[in-house]
Amino acid sequence: MSNLKNEIGGLVSSPKISSLIGDGMKTFKSEMEEKISNISNMIDRSDQIASEFHQKTDKVMHELQGVKGVTNKASDDNSKEVMAILKLNEYQSSIRMQAESKYGDIKDIEKMATQTTELINLFDKLSIETEDKIPLPHEVRQWAVGKIFDCADKWELRFSEVLNVMSENLGKELLKEAIRIPQVRDIFGIRAVDEIRNELGIS
Repeated sequence: MSNLKNEIGGLVSSPKISSLIGDGMKTFKSEMEEKISNISNMIDRSDQIASEFHQKTDKVMHELQGVKGVTNKASDDNSKEVMAILKLNEYQSSIRMQAESKYGDIKDIEKMATQTTELINLFDKLSIETEDKIPLPHEVRQWAVGKIFDCADKWELRFSEVLNVMSENLGKELLKEAIRIPQVRDIFGIRAVDEIRNELGIS
């Protein structure tokens, strides 16, 4: 055993073996440094991937929120259009009920004209809010003016007074567009037609 120990000691202390052990340590150190560097790069890469992932996630979330906002706007616009249709139906029912009444006066004519103006303004407002052209159809305006004249005839009201109320509440431009001259002539006569032409500047 003593001889074996001495032999091993002699081998380790020899320049050749010392050099071999030194080279092994250098190689081991180099391999460890490379592995540590690789691990560090992996960590950095993982951080980069995580950062990119979070950025993409944030971007997707913003896009989803944008889509949600558009969806909500579309839903809100549809709700407004439904509301407008319901208001129009309510308005038409009210005008019909007044037209069927046997009795009425100039105040009722004024109420009908005011309701018509309110409905026109509602549709104009919705056109602006929804960025879509949904004005009150011309036929509805024409129908409303016609109903007012029918009521004035049934209630035997003076044409001049009716025309004045309608001009003030509907506006001359709307009245000029929606009035039907043949109807006025049939109900109130040629003098009423002349009065309208002078009042509204119709040739």
